[in-house]
Amino acid sequence: MNQHHHIHLTHTHAPHHQMIHPNGIPRIDQAGLIPTLHPTPGMYNLHAPINPSSASRNAVSPIQTGPIIQTNGNGGHYFSRNGTHSTSQYSQSQHLGTHVAAAKSTLSPDSTPVHNEDIHEFWKGRIAPLPGFSSRPGLLPTRELKVLKITKPPSRTRRGDKKRRMKLLAPHSQITGQEVGEDSSSDTLIIRPEESETSNHELDKYAEIFVPQYLKDIQTRLHTLQPIPPVNMYPSLRYRQTYLPPQLIDHSNKLDYSPLLEAPPLATDALSHSLTIESYYEHWISILRWELDTTSSEREQITLWKIGIKVVIWDDSEFLLFVPGIRENYPRLDIGDLLQMREVFEQQQTGSGRAFEGRVMATRKREGFVHFYSPTLRQHIQSIVPHALTQEDNIPLLFNISFLVNARPLCTMASAAATLRDVLSTPSSEHEVARKWLFPNPEDLNSGAQAANGKYVDEDQWHDKGLNTEQRSAAAFVALYQSKIPYLISGPPGTGKTRSIVEMVLQILRVQPEGCILLCAPSNPATDTLVQRLRSVLLPKDMLRLNDHNRTFAEVPSNIMPYCHVEDNKFALPPWETLMKRRVVACSCLDASALVMAQCTNMSLTKLEEEIVSNLHPFRHQIHQAQPHWTHLIIDEAAQGSEPELLIPMSVVVTRPATNGIATLLPQLVLCGDINQLGPVVASENARNAELDVSLLERLSERSVYTSHSYKRPSEPPSLQTWSPFIHLVKNYRSHPAILMPPSALFYDDSLEPCAKNGIIQWSGLSNPRLPIKFIGNETKEECIDERASWYNVGEIEQTLAAITSLLSQKQLCKPALRAKDIGVMSPWREQVWKLRERLRKEGLRDVDVGTVEDYQGRESRVVIISCVRSNVRFLDEDHKKGLGLFLSRKRMNVAITRAKELLIVIGNGDVLQRDPYWRSFLQFMLRNQLYIGPHLNLEWDGSYISRLESQLKDALNGDDTEDQGIVMAGGMIRELLKE
Repeated sequence: MNQHHHIHLTHTHAPHHQMIHPNGIPRIDQAGLIPTLHPTPGMYNLHAPINPSSASRNAVSPIQTGPIIQTNGNGGHYFSRNGTHSTSQYSQSQHLGTHVAAAKSTLSPDSTPVHNEDIHEFWKGRIAPLPGFSSRPGLLPTRELKVLKITKPPSRTRRGDKKRRMKLLAPHSQITGQEVGEDSSSDTLIIRPEESETSNHELDKYAEIFVPQYLKDIQTRLHTLQPIPPVNMYPSLRYRQTYLPPQLIDHSNKLDYSPLLEAPPLATDALSHSLTIESYYEHWISILRWELDTTSSEREQITLWKIGIKVVIWDDSEFLLFVPGIRENYPRLDIGDLLQMREVFEQQQTGSGRAFEGRVMATRKREGFVHFYSPTLRQHIQSIVPHALTQEDNIPLLFNISFLVNARPLCTMASAAATLRDVLSTPSSEHEVARKWLFPNPEDLNSGAQAANGKYVDEDQWHDKGLNTEQRSAAAFVALYQSKIPYLISGPPGTGKTRSIVEMVLQILRVQPEGCILLCAPSNPATDTLVQRLRSVLLPKDMLRLNDHNRTFAEVPSNIMPYCHVEDNKFALPPWETLMKRRVVACSCLDASALVMAQCTNMSLTKLEEEIVSNLHPFRHQIHQAQPHWTHLIIDEAAQGSEPELLIPMSVVVTRPATNGIATLLPQLVLCGDINQLGPVVASENARNAELDVSLLERLSERSVYTSHSYKRPSEPPSLQTWSPFIHLVKNYRSHPAILMPPSALFYDDSLEPCAKNGIIQWSGLSNPRLPIKFIGNETKEECIDERASWYNVGEIEQTLAAITSLLSQKQLCKPALRAKDIGVMSPWREQVWKLRERLRKEGLRDVDVGTVEDYQGRESRVVIISCVRSNVRFLDEDHKKGLGLFLSRKRMNVAITRAKELLIVIGNGDVLQRDPYWRSFLQFMLRNQLYIGPHLNLEWDGSYISRLESQLKDALNGDDTEDQGIVMAGGMIRELLKE
């Protein structure tokens, strides 16, 4: 039984001089702003009973909101009258407190608010202020919200698509099956009306809920707004003053300027020019504006209606907000994003005309909570409540809450594109770097690669003795040669790409005593992995893990904290002299902007060196040619980042062409990744059509300098005597050969070579022990929480539990014996992840690792179980819109099915999945090898996508089977056709 809590607060009334129309709407004063409504008795309900929600499993401190969240037609949320949301235990609050304080310490409470006048009117009020700037005091009405058109992936023709479609896409009739259709006159993905699971005579539990008009009206009115203090620039001007001459510091003041916000986005389809040297900057800045516009528009369509908040740390102005959609990154909130809170008077059914800002400091996706900082809200509460509040107190205020996107990442990408444009526009020369990095041609290899001091790697000089020939070649080529074009390392999961990168770094440091490496990855976890693998050899005096100052300590593995620099309880750049002594600096691609702001780029440091030398030797006639500080830029997981994102670290390392005829050391660029795994997340359809979702690694790999090279065939690895600008790793050290059969045929040109030395899973649930794969069909309908914020499927949870229980009951038959921690379960939906964890813990299976597909990228387990969840075709187009689920998401599918080492189990609705051409081929593989159990599937199987590995197995097992021989022959013919 729920207990009712009461909060008894007193209130000293402010002078009663509000200006109200007879209809209760505030008048607008001469300045165009609404005077603040001063509270009157009854406006704030300070004695309302609190009814803790039973929805939260760990509830101890309720938030008075007005109830259960529901989604409105604009993607927002509405809290009904008679319910509350409660917080979970604040066990994490103390854990987050120190790190959240670090994020707050970047604010400037005593600084004078500055408004950025260079922003075009189109962007004003739609994005969070950039560092150093604050919002204007008036909050404008929200724009009229539009219903987003849900579209399927664009049917554009891209580079290499002719080949890609022939290899990967199923016939048109397969994509437009009985459930999901395609309108010939548009790109809109439609669900056929006759398949709706509700009728006009039934209540629809998934229907959008009604939002009172007065709440919507509040959003359309002007509000007074007291801005929160701006965020400081990072690093600060003071940092640069420690080493830069005044004339260079004057130049550095321009670094905080972003051209992205100078103009509105182009009209749809107005991007007429292709990606060329001449149009490079205009191309990307137009695309980035589309992306920012779409991201801002999506945020504008999300409103939390009439919601309450909770105090976390009163003295630090830290509050808590329940945002259920962040469980699935909808909205996708990041640190630095801005909240706008319009105050609601529920009894009067109007707003106060007063609004407040909050800045996101941390998110707790597990519970759906957002921590934010708002000193102005705290001041307002103090005018109502005469004493400090604690976590046990409820705030007697309700708000309509909307969100502003943090434009700084996209602005940083646009600035990096401007830097590369300036370098590309410099008159060409033999030593031009930017053009050869971005637009390499076969002619750039006419003179070959230059050997670095003619050195080589002896057998006893390899740090990792277990590397194969291809991995050693990759490390040696970069360490021993000076390439004029990017060196590309590609390979499927489990082929040791990151292992090759680690050896490459160590060999560079050994061969080139003056080498300094900028080591990057698009994500922080991938960067942390690199540092963790290098720490066994490199000391903190050799390597720096550079973090953004807003990153929390809790996110960083404890064993790499000695490699980080901390000041005033937050991450920071070390002193300039210390930074220059680190031979390896590891950071995410976005965080490399700190080096740009600090003017620690090759171009800035070269200019500094030339300035110092000219002042020291004013009469010297010999021209001094400075050498670059950063000799190598190595980007791991490069396929996960967009090209503009990779331009940020490239702008750190790139050099201008030499103009005095003196040769300089050419910095080396290395890109490593898998273009068939999860890539950059892109919100804008226009941006996707213009290929923002195509990584630089993918774009370069399709240029003729790589595709026409004599060693392009994976079966012909280059030797150290025959240098090549790329290498393709195909030896898989992770998975059983049977697990490699589908991905090898579907995604990797039938090139994978099984080399794993794993254990063996003996399980009675396998129909064929030689093929440790199983598909369990499930038709249980999924359920949602918080009005489709996330999804779960009880039937799949029970089937997952049954499979795990059965496996562990036979654990001693496995070699080695199977343990619970050897099993990994993944699902595309976070609610399924959490309910699986809860169910498994109740059964004493806490050690089973459960996570989302994104969580598992780069990871592996002996046994992997995939819970697909989706069983209702009604929501497939919504999944498309939000970029969620496994349907029509080939890269997410590829990640999911390539994590297992010894056993792969897929649980899902085959009737739904077969409408996806890739899952259709996967199901054909399961059917023709008798690996499917469950409801009957009306699916014919043929010889499509039969891998070389599968053909070899069928030859060995069924040499006399005529039907199998026909299928194998058909599969072989198709493989040869695709190769041609």
